[in-house]
Amino acid sequence: MRALSLLVALTLAACATPAGFDARMQGFVGVTEGDLVQALGVPDGDFTTPDGRRFLQYERLGTAAPTPAPVLGLGVGGFGWRGGFGSGVGIGAAYPVVALPPPCSVTFEIRAARVASFTRRGPGCVATPPD
Repeated sequence: MRALSLLVALTLAACATPAGFDARMQGFVGVTEGDLVQALGVPDGDFTTPDGRRFLQYERLGTAAPTPAPVLGLGVGGFGWRGGFGSGVGIGAAYPVVALPPPCSVTFEIRAARVASFTRRGPGCVATPPD
């Protein structure tokens, strides 16, 4: 799954708000389509309406489920009451706890190969205002 590192970094900031997110996305209005793709990556969707309007959509929905990670365990036992000694090797799978980010979808309208406007949808569309 593609990650929008810019959006992920923005949501991890301490004072993130929808207004801050809008201010950051507003910075893309007027840039070329190529510059937008260079900054945010390849869009998840590219749509053209019957009347010729074009939209690029970016989705950040997290992952469906944690992925198991292989682990290797080693163990050594002590001496038993009858003088025995034990050791062992095991292989298993660990399931890390992963907090899924809240959903955020951003759609940019492209006119004459430039970003004309954007819309956002979802509670995860938050960021700190640009400096």
